[in-house]
Amino acid sequence: MTGKGNPTSLYARGESLQRATAILGKKWHPLLLYTLLTEGPQGFNDMKSRVDGISDKVLSDALEDLQDAGLVVRDVVEDKPVRVNYSLTAAGEDLEPIIEGLLEWSHEHLGEDG
Repeated sequence: MTGKGNPTSLYARGESLQRATAILGKKWHPLLLYTLLTEGPQGFNDMKSRVDGISDKVLSDALEDLQDAGLVVRDVVEDKPVRVNYSLTAAGEDLEPIIEGLLEWSHEHLGEDG
């Protein structure tokens, strides 16, 4: 691992890891990212129907968090009635191997019901 034995480098890497897990560690964020990775751009109601158990407010807040993090973009498709689509940015798409890795790890170490 890079930075081994260098406390400054280890500290900086730890801060980077904390910033990443602050985003990916929230309950619904990985599932929303996975949905956009596998299903492509989605409207709000489409996402809500694919993510079992999420409320409108929590979905709205989570999508806003992911937008603020630069992982999701909100595109207004129609003005009246307002229709928006959410899609991944390039940075969001770059998370695909990480999300897939988490899925593989979970399956291997936590089992089907993990």
